[in-house]
Amino acid sequence: MLKRLLLGSWLATGLTAIESAWERIEVEPGGRIDAIADFGDGVIVLGTRRPNPSNVYRSEDWGKTWTKIANLGGDDYITCIAAGEGGVGYILTGAKVHVWKTEDDGRTWRDLGRVNDAASGTVFANAYGLVVTGAGTVLVADTDAGGGRITRSTDGGATWEVSDPISPLAIYRLQLVGDGIVANGWAGNIYKSTDDGVTWRDVGQLMDSYLYAIDYLGNDEVLIGTESGHVLRSEDNGETWANLGHVGDSADDFVSLGQGRVIFTTYRNSKHLHYSADSGRTWMNWGDVGTGVEGDWFDHVIATHDGEKVIVVGGTNQGFVLRAEVD
Repeated sequence: MLKRLLLGSWLATGLTAIESAWERIEVEPGGRIDAIADFGDGVIVLGTRRPNPSNVYRSEDWGKTWTKIANLGGDDYITCIAAGEGGVGYILTGAKVHVWKTEDDGRTWRDLGRVNDAASGTVFANAYGLVVTGAGTVLVADTDAGGGRITRSTDGGATWEVSDPISPLAIYRLQLVGDGIVANGWAGNIYKSTDDGVTWRDVGQLMDSYLYAIDYLGNDEVLIGTESGHVLRSEDNGETWANLGHVGDSADDFVSLGQGRVIFTTYRNSKHLHYSADSGRTWMNWGDVGTGVEGDWFDHVIATHDGEKVIVVGGTNQGFVLRAEVD
C-alpha cells in the first residue's frame, strides 16, 4: 500500500532513513534508470542506460504503474528526457547523440537523427544535457573533447545549429532559471544565456570540481552539487554563488518539492538522500534509498503534482521506480 509522507512529522520525530516511506516498483530489473520527465496530467516517461539500454517506459497514473513503449537505440542509451508543450517531448542518447521526438505525450517516438559529432574521448557519455525552453527551442549540451558545445533547434528538431565551444571542458546539464538558461560542467564553471540559447556568458568558476546536480527552486534560487559533494547556492538566477560546504558524497540530483523543501541525492560511496527545508541552506541525511539492493541509488528524480499533492518519482541504478506522496 502506498504510504504518504508528511515531511514535517518526519523532521519532528528525527527520522534519518526513509526506507519505509517509499513505494517500490521494479520496472527494469537490474537496469539503470537515469532519465525521467513529467509530461503533465499524470504522464511520466523514463528511459534506461546500460546494461539494458534505450528502453522507454510510460506511466499515466503519476508513476504507480508502467508500460514499456519501445527500445529506441539498440546499444545506445538514454541520458536525458525533456518535455515541452502540447504533448511534445524529446529523448537524448549518450553514445550516438541522437534526439528522438514524441508529439503524443510519449506514446510513440520518431528518430530525428544524430544532431552533432560530439565525441568525448572518455568513458563518459557524449551528451547529457537536454532542455526545451519556453519558446519551444530545443537545446543539447555535449562533452566533446574539443570543448563543451550547445546544439540548438528552433523548428522542433528539423534542423540544428552547433555552437563553438562555450567551455574548455564538457558541458553536463542545462537548467531553465527565472531569467534564462544555466549550463554547468566539468570545468567547474557556470555559463548562462538570456537569449534563448543563442549566446552564452561565462559567469565564472565555482569550484575546481566537476559540477553535476542542478535545479531551479523558483524565486531566483538555484542549487548546484559537485563531484566533491559540495552544494552551491544562488539567489539571483546563477549570477553569484555561495559555497555551502560539503554535504555528502558525489552529487547526482536535486528535486525541489516546493516551499523551500529539496531532496539531494549522491551516487558514490555513501549513496544517500539528503533533505533541506530551507532552500538548501542546511541539510539532514536521510540515509539510503531503501530498495533492498546494496549500493543502489537514485539516478534521477522529479516532483510532479496531482492537484495540491506533490508526488516524488525517481529511478534507481538497479531498475526501481520509487514513489512517494508529500503533503
